[in-house]
Amino acid sequence: MFDSPTWNLVQELSSAREFTVTQDHLKLLRRAFVAWDLGEGYGAPGINPKKPYSNSYVARDIAEILDVPDEDWEYEDGHKAYVTPEAEARLTRLHVETMVALQIVLATGEFRPGRYRRATSWGIDWQRDESGQ
Repeated sequence: MFDSPTWNLVQELSSAREFTVTQDHLKLLRRAFVAWDLGEGYGAPGINPKKPYSNSYVARDIAEILDVPDEDWEYEDGHKAYVTPEAEARLTRLHVETMVALQIVLATGEFRPGRYRRATSWGIDWQRDESGQ
């Protein structure tokens, strides 16, 4: 369907049976801009895909929300202008991971970091892994 590094990551994460929700995932979800998406049917609530955290420069928004270190920034005229390519790759992965983190939050009813598992790669039956493994 799509051919991009982001879409490939979405495909990879969609079938994960284990996932670790971090404080960073939860910080991003708390800042997500939720609106009504008319879509093609009844519509549904959804996160704005163009400006998920308020601006269209998503990696910059994530960097600001997470207060990334100075080395993750490129400066222009003494001001933070862009995130480095390495930081952008890392922050983009974190952004895509919020897809799984959101499903876990909705399935468990908790904004709680930790390790989670589900029975099948297509299920929404996420459970917190209390075994410590």
